[in-house]
Amino acid sequence: MLIILFTKGFLVGLLASIPLGPAGVLCIQRTLNRGRLAGFFSGIGVALADTIFAVTAIFSLAAVQDWIAGKEIYLQLLVGVVVVSVGIKIVLTNPIAQLRMRGKQQHNLLGDLASLFFLSINPVNLLPVLFLVGLFKINASDLWRESTAIVGVMTGALTWWFIISTTISHYRKYFKLRQMWWINKLSGAIIFLLGAVAFVDSIVKVVSRL
Repeated sequence: MLIILFTKGFLVGLLASIPLGPAGVLCIQRTLNRGRLAGFFSGIGVALADTIFAVTAIFSLAAVQDWIAGKEIYLQLLVGVVVVSVGIKIVLTNPIAQLRMRGKQQHNLLGDLASLFFLSINPVNLLPVLFLVGLFKINASDLWRESTAIVGVMTGALTWWFIISTTISHYRKYFKLRQMWWINKLSGAIIFLLGAVAFVDSIVKVVSRL
């Protein structure tokens, strides 16, 4: 049974991480600009957020659903503002300067982790984890058993971000500085657009309720 619970948790962590939203694009951008460790540590931040969501979902699924109900629009509005700000910052960042400072920035790995954690730890991102926990029927009946499922969630999420950062890092050597510049602008624009869509959609929903 523990193996089954671990496998279920692993699938929740993996499937929750696969959609490449703003955090995923930012992880790829950091991997290209500063190397595999920067990308992987950014992914760890997302994995930690997903694990916390899984803990919340497993032990208080009904209570969390009740709290979120009716607040989705305003949470989406807040997330949209944050994501737009991140996108603008990336567009204005010079990737060539980041590449030159790469050796000096290794001590910022914890900063990479923390920034993605705080970007990801919002209730909107809790919704897919809630869905997956319900889909795989992971219930809080025994602390030891549920701890096994939670470890599975963390392992699944970390596996995904390790694959992403390692794969992108492998192909990183094929990119020239000019291409890196355009990729930086493109990734920033994608993140900006994702945030703008969420922001505008939430504004439309708020206005329609008036």
